[in-house]
This record gives sequence, C-alpha cells and structure tokens, in this order.
Amino acid sequence: MADSTSRKRHPSFSTWVLISLVLGIGCGLFLGEYAESIRWVSDVYVGLLQMAVLPYVLVSLMTNIGQLTRESGIRLLRISFLVLLVLWVIGLVTLAVSALAFPRWETGSFYSSRFTDPPPAYDWKSLFIPSNPFESLAENAVPAVVVFAIGLGFALMKLPGKEKLLEPLQVLIDALSKVNRMVVQLTPIGLFAIAAHTAGTIELGQLSLLQGYLLAYCLPAVIIALVVLPAFVAAFTPLGYWDILRASRDPLITAFVIGNSFVVLPMIIESVKRLQAETGLGDNQHGNKPESLVPLAYPMPDIGRIVALVFIPFAAWFSGTAISLDKYPPLMGVGFLGAFGKPVVTIPLMLNLAELPSDLFNLYLISGVAAARFGDLMKTMHLISFTLLTFCVLSGTTRFKPTKMVIGFVGSLLLLLVTSIGTRSYLIAEFQDHYSREDLLTERTMVPIRRTDTFEATKHTILETSEPNPQPIKPGQTRIERIQERGILRVGFSPDRMPFAYFNGERELIGFDIQMAYILARDLDVDIEFVPIDRSNVLEQLRSDHFDLAMSAVEGSVTKAIYFPESDPYMEVTMSLVVPDHRERQFRDVETMLKMPKVTLAAVKNSYFAELAKKDFPKNIEVVEIETVNEYFDGRYKEVDALVISAESGSTWTLLYPHFAVTNPLNGRNRVPLYYLSNNDTEFDQFLEDWLRLKRADGTYQLLYDYWILGEEKRPRQPRWSVLRNVLGWVD
Repeated sequence: MADSTSRKRHPSFSTWVLISLVLGIGCGLFLGEYAESIRWVSDVYVGLLQMAVLPYVLVSLMTNIGQLTRESGIRLLRISFLVLLVLWVIGLVTLAVSALAFPRWETGSFYSSRFTDPPPAYDWKSLFIPSNPFESLAENAVPAVVVFAIGLGFALMKLPGKEKLLEPLQVLIDALSKVNRMVVQLTPIGLFAIAAHTAGTIELGQLSLLQGYLLAYCLPAVIIALVVLPAFVAAFTPLGYWDILRASRDPLITAFVIGNSFVVLPMIIESVKRLQAETGLGDNQHGNKPESLVPLAYPMPDIGRIVALVFIPFAAWFSGTAISLDKYPPLMGVGFLGAFGKPVVTIPLMLNLAELPSDLFNLYLISGVAAARFGDLMKTMHLISFTLLTFCVLSGTTRFKPTKMVIGFVGSLLLLLVTSIGTRSYLIAEFQDHYSREDLLTERTMVPIRRTDTFEATKHTILETSEPNPQPIKPGQTRIERIQERGILRVGFSPDRMPFAYFNGERELIGFDIQMAYILARDLDVDIEFVPIDRSNVLEQLRSDHFDLAMSAVEGSVTKAIYFPESDPYMEVTMSLVVPDHRERQFRDVETMLKMPKVTLAAVKNSYFAELAKKDFPKNIEVVEIETVNEYFDGRYKEVDALVISAESGSTWTLLYPHFAVTNPLNGRNRVPLYYLSNNDTEFDQFLEDWLRLKRADGTYQLLYDYWILGEEKRPRQPRWSVLRNVLGWVD
C-alpha cells in the first residue's frame, strides 16, 4: 500500500518541479536584471541541500562497507572498478567523436595577462589523502572524504562487536536521509528562484562566443544522458529503457536546474530504491545498497567530466592552432587524472600542456552558466547507471540482450556522429566563414570612458609629413602655456605599433596610446595634431620641436636615456618572439634554439628590442635589423627565422597574420619599459607624471589596457532585455 501511494505522489512532485521551472524562466524573462533580488532564495535552497549531503556520504559509505565481510568488500570494489571502466570507455569514445565537430582554421589571439605565469600546481595529495579528515569535510573535499570512509569501512569489517557502532550509525543515516528528504520537498521553490535568476541575468551575448563548445558538448550530453546510458543499462539488466528514464526524471531535472549533482545524491539513491521496488529486484546484501554504491562512485571520474575535455580541441579551434599527435597521450593522462578533481584546475593545466593561450580559460568560466548543467546531467545519469549495473552484477541478475546491445551501440554511435558532423557543418557555414579574429582588430574603435564620451568632439588632424611646430615656444613660455595658447597638442605617432597606434579598417588612427592622447587633449581642452615619427630620427624630431610628445610605444633604451622622464614608465612589455606556427616548438626555449645549426632573428632598427636581442641571446644566434614589422610578416627576409618583439604587440599582429604564433623562450625575464617622450622638459614631464597618476587612480588606464592590450570588450553594458523594460516600458 505504501509503494502504491509513493507511485501516486511521484508524478505530482515531478509536475510541480516542471511547473516551477517554466514559471521561473517566465519570471526571469519578465523581470530581467531585477531577478537578482531573489537570488538569496536559491542560495538558501542550495545551502540547505548541501548541509547534510557530505555527512550522509561519509556515514553511509562507512556503515555499508563495514557491514560486509572482507571477501564481499573486495568483490564490491572489483566489480565497481570494472563497471566504471566500461563507463569511462563510453565517455572517451564520446569525447573522441565530439572533437570531430571542430574544423581546422587559422586565427590569432590577443595578449594574455597570464603569458608569463607559471603553470598552476595540482595538489594530488590533498585531493585524495585525508591527512585531516575534519578539514576535508569542511572544504567539501569529496575524494578525500570517500577515501577516509572506505578506510574506516574496511577497518570495521573484521572488528569484533562492530554491531554496537553500526546500529546507531544506521539510525544517523536514517536521520540524515530524512533531513535531505525534507529539504527536497522545497525543490519547486528553489528551482523557481534558480530558473528566474538565471533567465533574468544570463548574458546571451557571452554565450554566442561559445557556440562551438556549447554545441559540441551540450548536444552529446543530452544524447549520453537520455539515450546512450539508459539503453546500455537496459541491454544488460532486466530493466526497461523507459523504466530507467522514468525513475531518473527527478534527479536529472533537479541536477540540471541547480547545476550541482552532489546535492541530489539522496534523490539518486531514493530513485534507484524506488526502481528496485517497482521492478522486483531484491537486495539481500549490504554491499548492493544504493547507499554505498552511489557515494562510492561519486568522487571517481565520470562521463560528464571526461566529455567536458572537448573544451581543449575547442580551444585549439578557437585560437586557430592544431594539437600535435605527440601531445594527445599526456593530455589524455592529465585529463583523466584531473577528472578526480575540479575542471577549473584541470583545464588550465591542459591548456598549458597543449600550448594554447591561457586566457582561453576565461571562455571556459563563461561557459559554466550553461555547460556545467549539462555536465551535471551526465554525471547524474552516470551515477544511476553505475549503481544499477553494479547492483545487478553483484546480485547475479544481469540479463544480456544482444539485439538491444547492437542496436543501442550502433544507434548511439550514429547519433553522436551525426551530431558532430552537423555541428562541424554549422560552424563552417555560420561561424568560420563569416567570423574573423582580424575583425576584432580592424573594426575596433575608441572605447568610451564615460557615457558622455564622444572623441569626435576633439578636433584632430593627421599630418602626412613631419615639420616643426609653426608656433615656436616664446622666451619664458612653458610648453603647457604654448599648447593652451595655440589650442593644439602635437603628438608623434608610428602607425605600425599595434595595438598602441595603428589605422583600423576605416583608416581611423586608433590604439592604446592614441586614445591616451585624445584623453590628454580633452583634459587640456585643446585640439590635437598627429605627426608621423621617423624612427631613425625621433630624437632630432624632439629637439626640433616637431611634436610635444611621442606617444607610440617608445621603448626606453640607452641611446634615448637623456630623454627619459624621471618618472617610472607608463607600461612595461614582455620581450618575446613571433615565429611561423609550424616552427613554434623549435623556439619554445633557448636550449632548443641552440640545437638548430643556424638561427637568425630580426628586430626593428633603433628599437630597444634590437639592443636586448644582441645582448641576451647567445652569440651564435644572429640578429639583423629591419625597418618595420611589416617587412617580416610580408616575407621580405627569407633567411629570418623569428621576429623579436613585445608579446603585447606580437599577439596583436597574429590577428592579422594568423599563421604566426608568439613564443616565450626567455620565460618573461626581460621586461622593456615604454615611455611618453618629450624634449627633456622637466615641467612638462612632471605634469605628465601627475596626469598619468590620475588616470591610473580613476581607472582610465586599466580600462584602456584591458580593452586594447588584453582584447576585452569594454563597451558600456546594455540593460538586460526583459518584458518589464522592453515590452511594457515600466522601467528605464
């Protein structure tokens, strides 16, 4: 009678969950950003779910293993490992097929702020070894807690009088389970708040950057969770495909909406128990209980985390590089071992190992809003499948169905292949052929510092030739006074100093230093004239008063030392090399470079990089000087192997020439200062120092650095679309 009542209640609860999900999405779309105000409800709900789960895992796993004999315990672990191995193979096959979704293309990348950072450390010891079990509990270190629980369970197996401890522990398990069931009853309220907050605040524009990863990961995730795993379990057990899906509905929906598979462990256990009761699968052994099987599998690598590694081939596709075959074995090893921990640690390690830009990890973090939920969907079904398969093997109730197995295998593989090929075709047609990273550079314009900024209001002139200022400084007159009297600030520029000064696709002069010049002219309330710099004669131009200030990433050097201001440089850049993609491995470090019979480097004439290259690279590495950076990229010097340039500028050039890459053979040791140079004018230099200090203090400098150097989009954020604002017009 109790089972019948339970079956009647179950659909009602699922219905309420679905209703709350739909209402939450509708509420979020209606309120938009105002949905942030109900986030506290979702935080409270998730906190209550987490409250008793880890203690439940610890006590239930320890108790259920402790009730076994030594022989049955070893058998449990052996069978569990074999089942996990089969599930891991399914995950690896899915990963391989999903990686086919990314076609090869060439592109470039902005400079990464982590270019010189050492690779992150991975603390395997603290992850798995519970040196302090209480600390592991406090920090939710699930693998260490499980190791501790298994160890206690095996210690209890042969302990005399263990029943005296196990009986009260069983009461505690029942109490913790009851607490979890009480909290689960709040699921409709919690899911409503989570759905409303997510739908109202998610940035849809960010997700468009990740369409390749989301398609290659989320579509296979749905297939794995709703087709592959249920069909696989149905082919080897007495259970039916639709019975498995029906029993999995509540934990799958809850894990997907919450974005957390850990907190639904009690729901998974209850769903498996209910399925066992409905199908008549008995349980006479403690080791067969879902209470021990689910916690046992949770800290192990799951299909969701294995398939999530498709982000690495996505990152290679997005950055326009190819991962060489020799990198795949270590990548797979690190990826699999990293699946024991958190992807936020594993992904940076794999990016470094694959020699992909570290800043791509930011895309992974952005994708967490959507992709992580699909990962939890797969993990939840992974746990359900593991529990059912292990239970049936241990209890001897497996039923091998060859026809279903063949149909399921072939059908699942074809479905995954069709999904990957379809994603690949979509990316080629809608993304790759119409989106160029070069556009990020050539279509860039000045970024507003304030909402009222209009740089067109500052009158500017770009001179074709360099001539002395038509209004010389009068006796007793300062440079500032001359600028304000004439109403014009003259700025020297070099148009080949990306991303500091260059012409965009509309032939507009833009860049970090150019925008700083506009801001300086605006603050002085004057117009601006841009005067071309003759790189070989810049010091004479300064002495002859061709411009008040040179603002085009002028490197400090010994020859220009007399013109250095007494203040610190406005920026320091990192010396690096730009090399053809196919030769990147040869220029990874100086030791590898020395193994080549002859190496020739190029550097721009009269630049500090030319001086440093001759001084810091070994004598058998030849350095030749060229007139402009363009000469190297145009291939005029066939004998040159690499270009010495700053990583900040070199990264930007790879956007225009994507078959080149930036390397860091000196490990970021050499930092080159950049200055704004004037004609040794102490008063003007002091003014510039004070002005730069103010621009740093008010955030202007950092905003421009993030935009021009790191490539971050800094446009004013538009209010999130909502019915309340955009349809009804009730709020501004």
